[in-house]
Amino acid sequence: MSALSYIRRRVFGKSWSLLKRVILPTLVLLFVVNALVGNRESVKQPEYSNLIVPGEALDPIMDNKIELKTHKHHEAQAQVAHPSKPSKPQNQPELAVPKPAPPVSQSSNIDSNSNSKAKTTKEKKEQRESDSVRNSAWSMAKANITDSHKVRYKGHAITENTVTLTLMSSADKVFMSLNKREIYRNLQDRGIHAVVLNQHSGRVTAKRVFDTFSPGVEEELVEFVDDVQDGRIIVFAVLDEASKGLTWRGRNKLRELGSRWSEKIAYRDMWALVTRKGGLKLAETYSNVATADTGYEWGGPVFLRTDFDLEEKEPACSWAADERNEARRLFCRSNDGYGAMCDCDVTSWKDVFFHADDQLHKNLASKQLYKDLGIAILATDRPHYLYRTLKSLWEAPGLNRDKVAVYADTHHQGIMDVCKLFGVHLVVAQQPGNSSAIRIRNKFQRILGDLFMAKFPEGTVPPEDTSKDAVPPFACTSILMLEDDIEVSVDIFKFLHEVSPIMERDPTVMGISSFNFFGFRDVANNLTQLYRTDQVNNLALYLTSKVVHKELAPKWMPVDSTREWYRALIDVVAEKPGRAIVYPEVPRARHRAYSGITINGGVQYNLFRDHVLALTTDYQFQKEEIERLELSQYEAWQLNTLKASEPISFDFCKHDFLYSHDPVIMFVNHNDSREGESDWHYAMKCLKTWDIYMEAGWKGVWQFHFHGHLLSVVAYPTSPFSYLKPATYKFVTAPPTTTTTTTTSAPSSNSASSPTPSAS
Repeated sequence: MSALSYIRRRVFGKSWSLLKRVILPTLVLLFVVNALVGNRESVKQPEYSNLIVPGEALDPIMDNKIELKTHKHHEAQAQVAHPSKPSKPQNQPELAVPKPAPPVSQSSNIDSNSNSKAKTTKEKKEQRESDSVRNSAWSMAKANITDSHKVRYKGHAITENTVTLTLMSSADKVFMSLNKREIYRNLQDRGIHAVVLNQHSGRVTAKRVFDTFSPGVEEELVEFVDDVQDGRIIVFAVLDEASKGLTWRGRNKLRELGSRWSEKIAYRDMWALVTRKGGLKLAETYSNVATADTGYEWGGPVFLRTDFDLEEKEPACSWAADERNEARRLFCRSNDGYGAMCDCDVTSWKDVFFHADDQLHKNLASKQLYKDLGIAILATDRPHYLYRTLKSLWEAPGLNRDKVAVYADTHHQGIMDVCKLFGVHLVVAQQPGNSSAIRIRNKFQRILGDLFMAKFPEGTVPPEDTSKDAVPPFACTSILMLEDDIEVSVDIFKFLHEVSPIMERDPTVMGISSFNFFGFRDVANNLTQLYRTDQVNNLALYLTSKVVHKELAPKWMPVDSTREWYRALIDVVAEKPGRAIVYPEVPRARHRAYSGITINGGVQYNLFRDHVLALTTDYQFQKEEIERLELSQYEAWQLNTLKASEPISFDFCKHDFLYSHDPVIMFVNHNDSREGESDWHYAMKCLKTWDIYMEAGWKGVWQFHFHGHLLSVVAYPTSPFSYLKPATYKFVTAPPTTTTTTTTSAPSSNSASSPTPSAS
């Protein structure tokens, strides 16, 4: 018996058949396969892989090593291909050195040659930025992926134009990178984050945050998406929460962009979308809080990676070759979300704006106020809001475009681009202060010092102030103060030309406000109705140098004060009886921002969203309407109006008031305290107007037109006109609940009032 037969019988026994027919052939087959595939996988991988991992963040140290490693790898390949070419010493690696920028011309004469050179420099810079994206070490064309993975789907092969976008959306962070280059990071702002990319260069052209947790903010989201140019890449991501205020309107707009999950986004869900405006969706991901196995109250973080090709050549709009359209081209190449300004179908600069009355502009331009009035705009980091403010000014006849100055805190690129587009003065000065109120106050002080040459008392000017060393943008004798979230009406300069002479005739008028807190649809109907108020309305405020020099500047707050700037104006008005601010019934300016230092979506939606704005210039102020603003005439007019008014005790929340033209008067209980304002709040709420706090009254009287009536609301007994109340008058009081309303008789000297059923 041979040794093989002995081993087969004694060791393997009956299992020999299985070993010979199954196991041994399998081992041979695995050996052959390994021999065939081993050569391909035996290639040594680079030490630092530039294969992009979803959600991986930018590491500058790693990035430098990768660039150096990639350079050495290419140099080694070149040595293999060209052995005769000498190599650099290993201890002196040749690093990429950026080419020096072309010299800037120092000539003050700007001719066509310098313009063409600047244009060429701009184009070369943008081309370098585009090439830096395409030729990045993280380009998909250079990633260490096998040939079998270079076709992601049919008809799409990875080329040098292919870039990779990665993003993360979570409860506390939104992060985006393009070819591993960070393009966006936010750790604090709740809502939907939107980033727009130029489809030709990969450059970020817009960054916005929409706090759709608050009501009404989705209106800005929809407007922004509509204003983005077709073809742009839009990236959306959620931080914290974005669904509570997102209604069908916002969800439908996202669905139009290709979103599959927009209708299902629920409370604290995470969601991200990459899409092409006017094209196809590129990628989308979603994490539901109910199914996420995270142990937290938010949906799990979502990571998304998608590849897309940058387009080679950007088509030019067929606009006429002029200076204004060239400014539009440069602006729209690096900015987005500006609607008609970047619309190729709007072929001229003039067609971007609404034209109300060219003849009115000529008439106003011939008056002295046109030369004396300056416009000062306080800007932050909201270029889209600033654009809307400037656009509304450009559409108003009577604007002197040479006297518009924007005061910004920092060199924000978007703010600078908008100012350059409109050709307005830009003053950048970081204001000192440890609170927003102090910084805004210092900015107002800088504006008054620049434009009015106002001198402030010692101890009120911050030591860091550099306005003494700066050249003011222009000088003026009157000023209209605006913020970058204020939209003005088409007739604002007609309004100021007609009303401003009252400040010369009546020294008790400290300013004119174009804003009205009570400017809601039901109570703001008369375009020529003007009122006085002894409470300061500081929005869209018109001031003269005389008031600033004699009254406002001497009472400016000390540097260490924490009060707002308008507190000084409040002190000026309260210093002498009879001083007032004039304002219109129909506002000539309204607040439009849903985000800011002191504003949010809920405040804008509930308090300012429904404000109306004058929409025509086809009206005329009567001479007596302006003259009666003088103190003595206004008090006489108000007294006569109150005496001629019919007293009413009417619950506007329960019944509709009939339309007519007869003046009516209503008395409300008010004991000059916060607790005693409930009846006033209830009356204003029922009138669907401003009801937050008592604003814009004159001696305890608030007047406006309601259903054709001139309605006067008198605070009893604090108003000096309380004696006009009939003895049998019954007050409408605020209900203890939202379903009960009572009226009470006027209190007598020896008995307290008792609740009785409504007599209306």
